[in-house]
Amino acid sequence: MKYIFGPVPSRRFGLSLGIDIIPRGATTGSPRGTKYCTLDCTYCQIGRTTNLTLQRKKYVAVKPVLDELKKVLESKTKIDCLTFSGSGEPTLNSNIGRMISEIKKLAKIPVVVITNGTLFHRPDVQNDLLKADIVAPSLDAILSFHEINRPHKSLDIKKIIDGLVKFRKIYRGKIWLEVMLVKNVNDSETEIAAINKAIKKIKPDKIHLNTVVRPPAETYAKPIEHEKLLKIKKIFGKSCEIISGGTKKGINLIGTNVPQRILEMLKRRPMQISDLNKTLGVDGKIIRKELWLLERKKKIAFRNGWWVSI
Repeated sequence: MKYIFGPVPSRRFGLSLGIDIIPRGATTGSPRGTKYCTLDCTYCQIGRTTNLTLQRKKYVAVKPVLDELKKVLESKTKIDCLTFSGSGEPTLNSNIGRMISEIKKLAKIPVVVITNGTLFHRPDVQNDLLKADIVAPSLDAILSFHEINRPHKSLDIKKIIDGLVKFRKIYRGKIWLEVMLVKNVNDSETEIAAINKAIKKIKPDKIHLNTVVRPPAETYAKPIEHEKLLKIKKIFGKSCEIISGGTKKGINLIGTNVPQRILEMLKRRPMQISDLNKTLGVDGKIIRKELWLLERKKKIAFRNGWWVSI
């Protein structure tokens, strides 16, 4: 499938069926690897941003996405949530509001939007996400915003925070705010205090504290120690939790094209054999064999303990 992937075992959302509405190079004929986003985060598991943009447009039409989703829903696959995420910033797609509305007609499964939160100062973006069940924006830094997130030149961190505050006032769903910490970049006492001040303004339902796990865009983006995460968790308060590990649930995808499913997963995120095993519900020996064959065909590679698409 071109737009739907998974379900993927998510640390935050259980078995998450991904909806990718900013595919790499899908509408421009760009070479493989093109990524559209408002940020170029140093820690991003997808890699560097090649098209740093704030332009909203119809990157993907509504009907093809719904057609693929219907096929998955008809298969009765176990799904905990339908998640807009994938190869770029989903709120750049001006069709996202229509997609959410139509999806709500198809299924009672919660709709999640994983976003970097940079466009919430725009009324059209706010309105588009009002029907989502969970909106999961990120806010990684205030003082070191440019260093860690490498934003589009027109973005301003104060404007971003103000947008999230305004959205909180009109949105009736849940906001789960993620804070991604990188060692020696945004983990200082002054930075954590600045982030905490912004959190109190935004008033999210949950705060998800995270650090670098999968291979980042830049090799110098390193994880911080768990002990330090625990200290920061106390600062952020009771609504904060450290996210780690994955779901133990499996998915039965017997009869599907296992190599193709593996490629679909790896195009969107680096994975280990244990991740693929949980996602595909396929025996580890079969997965190892398929990985070996795909590696020989030079479609994937094993780098720093992770399988990645090349």
